[in-house]
Formats: sequence, structure tokens, C-alpha cells
Amino acid sequence: MENNIALEARSVNKRFGGVVAANDINLQVNSGELRCIIGPNGAGKSTLFALLCGIQRVDSGNIFVHQHDVTRLHQFQRVRRGIGLTFQTNRAYLDLSVSRNLAIPNSKFGMGDRKRGQERLDIALVGFGLDPDDTTRAGLLPHHKLQWLEMSMVLGGFPETILIDEPTAGMSREETDRTAEVLKQLNEHGLTILVVEHDIHFVKSVAQKVTVLHQGRVFIEGNVEEITGNEDVKKIYLGHGH
Repeated sequence: MENNIALEARSVNKRFGGVVAANDINLQVNSGELRCIIGPNGAGKSTLFALLCGIQRVDSGNIFVHQHDVTRLHQFQRVRRGIGLTFQTNRAYLDLSVSRNLAIPNSKFGMGDRKRGQERLDIALVGFGLDPDDTTRAGLLPHHKLQWLEMSMVLGGFPETILIDEPTAGMSREETDRTAEVLKQLNEHGLTILVVEHDIHFVKSVAQKVTVLHQGRVFIEGNVEEITGNEDVKKIYLGHGH
């Protein structure tokens, strides 16, 4: 149903000099969906996230959040419409305590349900083993805890849709599995989740649908079995170390 679309890109194009980073991308993510985006390095995954969130502006095409055209809106304005983003490079404040980091998001700007947003945040804090009163300096946390802290910080803004860029990079299998379980719990509580990830084990464990990007274009979409069993996908992606 059209009115169930949480996030949409229509004929989106982006070029950096002579490099085509997004080539007529069309993408629809339904409310309550947990979607994974995969593809080889340079496929345009992080660029797509930057365009969806307003970090980069499209050269042409449109971005919609719940049928509202946000193409010309700034990043903070899209946050107010319920979009959250975590980055490849962790953005937590390393000199501040865990508790101070968690207190930073100003949830009054969110468009989502505050009660439901708080429930989701609580799920993340418990699942990730984070104490909102922890006075430990964030810079002293191990890598995986720092990743979990940033995800929790974004959830503190009570988004309805969250875009997560390579959440399990550098994590052990156990940490990766724990991340997957928490994201599935959040999704069960109505959070729309879009994840860029290289770890196929993780993708298989969480994705309801998978979008494959290749050379800045949507190459194919489908469920996990369709994607991992596709011979062309294996050639362009799964055969590269996976």
C-alpha cells in the first residue's frame, strides 16, 4: 500500500566529478520493515544513505519521508520528520561519559510517538548492556560498546525510521549476533530499519528484504534466499570474500 511507505527515493542521481555515485536509484522502504542494503565497495551504499538523510543533496530526483517530499530539507529538518542515522565512523563524544552522551539527543524535535520511542530506547539499552547512569568516559569503551552507544544515542531522538551504516564492522561473531537480536527486537516494536552491511551472516539473520546496489544502481531486490541464490549477485558481491 502506497500510504505504508516510510522512506522513498525516486529517480535519484548524484555525481561527484566524473564519478556517478547514484544512478537513477528507486527505493521504497515500508513502515515497520527491516531492510538490508548490500553491494561491493564503491556501489554507492553510503552515498545513498547520505542522500536519504540530507547530508548530500541530490543532483536530480526526489526523497520522500511518509509521502512528504523532503528533497530540499536540511538534515536536521529530516530528523524532525523521524529519520535517524548512524555513521560508519562513530560519532559519540569520546570525552563525555556514557550518561552524558545518552542525554544529548533532544527528543522534543522528533515526530514520533514519545512513549513508543522511549520503549525502543529501553530495549536497546537493556539489549546492549548500557547503563544510562554510567559515568565511564565513552572513549574508554571497547569498540562494540561504542557502536552500541551511538545506536542508542540515535534512538534517544525517538526516530520512526533509522538508517544504520555498517553496524557490525569490527565486531566479533557474538557481538554481531547480539546486535542482530536487538535490531530485530526494535523492529518488532515498530521501528523501520534500513541497514548497510557487508556481513552476510548478519544480513541472513535480520533482513526481511535485501536491496543489492552495483555501480550506483539498484541491481536487484528480493528476500534473502532469492538474493544469496542469485548467480549474478554471487559474481558481483558474494564471491568477493563472502
